[in-house]
Parts: sequence; C-alpha cells; structure tokens
Amino acid sequence: QDGEIIRIIEIWRDITGEISLRWEKRVAELKANLNIIVQEDRMITLGKLSASCVHEINNPIQGLLTFTHLMQHILDEGIPGPEDLKKFREHLALMSHELERCGRIVSGLLSFSRSAPCGYTDLDLNDVLKEIIILVRHKAELQNISFNVDLWARPLIIKGDMNQLQQCFLNLTFNAMEAMPQGGQLDLIVELNREHNKACVKVRDTGTGINPDNMPYIFDPFFTTKGEGEGTGLGLSIVYGIIKNHGGHISVKNRAEKGCSFIVTFPVT
Repeated sequence: QDGEIIRIIEIWRDITGEISLRWEKRVAELKANLNIIVQEDRMITLGKLSASCVHEINNPIQGLLTFTHLMQHILDEGIPGPEDLKKFREHLALMSHELERCGRIVSGLLSFSRSAPCGYTDLDLNDVLKEIIILVRHKAELQNISFNVDLWARPLIIKGDMNQLQQCFLNLTFNAMEAMPQGGQLDLIVELNREHNKACVKVRDTGTGINPDNMPYIFDPFFTTKGEGEGTGLGLSIVYGIIKNHGGHISVKNRAEKGCSFIVTFPVT
C-alpha cells in the first residue's frame, strides 16, 4: 500500500497456433461460400443458356422432320430407285450431322448443370474455353453477333477448377453479348506471355463500353448498371474472386475504336 512492488505475477499463453487455426478455418469458410455463390450463379446462367439452346435444338429437329417426310414420300411411291437411294444417303448424312450437333449441345448443358466438388487439378485452358464456345456460339448467332475464336495452338496447362473457370468465362462472354443488343463482334483470344510464363485470355466486344465513372466499381459486389430485376450485380465480383483464387489477374479497358476488353491472366504450370 506504500506503492512498493513486492512481486510480479505474469500469466501468458502462446496463441500463435490458435490464430493460425482460426485463420485457416475462416479462409476455408470463405472458399466454401464462394463455391455456393458460384453454383447459384451457374443456375442463373443455365437458365439463359437453356433459352437459346431450345431454339438451337429446334432448328435441326425441324430439319429431321422434313427429311423424314421426304423419305416417307419416296417410299410411298414404290420401290426406291438408284436416284432415290442416292437422296436417301444424302438425307441420312445430314440427319446424322444434325443429331450429333443436338447431342453436343445437350451434353454441354448437362455437364455445365452438374454440381461437382471444388478441386484444383491440371487443366488445359484451351479445353475449358472449348466447352464455353459450344455453349455460347449459337446464343451469339441468335443475337446477330460474330463470334471469333483464336485459341493457342498448344496446350496451356494451369492449376484450376473446371466448373469455376467455366462460370468465370461464361459471365464475361454473356456480359459482352449483353453490351451488344443490336449485334456486333465478340472476340475470344488466347495467348501465351512467354516472358512472364502467363496464359492470357482476352474477351473483346464492340458494344457500348464502360462509363469511366463506373470503372473503379465494376468488380464490387452488387454494383450494377442494369435495371431492377435485370441483374444481381454479382457476376463480375464472382469472376474477380474466382480469378484471384486461381492466382490470376483481371483487368479491363475501353477500346479506342468501340466496346471494351477484359484481359485475364493465369500462371502456367
């Protein structure tokens, strides 16, 4: 009570391990939440794809019906002659081609809609984009959009998750198409930056471009320039999260001529 220090009692605990454990747990939770959001976004995208795929599948079905009626008409007239058999072969070849096209579209939709556990493996970036091209090419045609694709000539192996990367590039291509309601040109270009050993994907459009005032906010969650009910504002923030999780980088700039360009890079393994 005279203010003299007689003894000091020190109690300490090493919390380094606890902090590390909590941090790892939090990171795992964030990744799990991203996977849930990505899957929900995939379902929204699947709805958009289905609408265009129904139209795309309906066209060959109408062609198949036409060829079937022609062949039935020939058979009704009697025994087919050499010329009739020649027509049969031509019709069957066309029908087979159209059925294969329908099969590829349906297989793509089934593969895309299937929920798969998140896991990073060695992937060829070209293969990821080929799946996207099958799904969106006919949608681009419906909107009078010229879809130009230039993939890298050799495999570009990156470490990643197929489902998440598909969602990432579908969001970017859909955004580009929505920026061209009256039609235009969509470019999907894959390059290799040998100096930095990075795979580079460019998604370019000839649309309306991005307002410079909005440029700093486009990757923010819930930021959108669309009308009410037309978008959630999560598309580009999901894209940003997926790319960062893959050790990549995304940048965007308005093109001098018209439209804008998104550039995505990933380290090549």
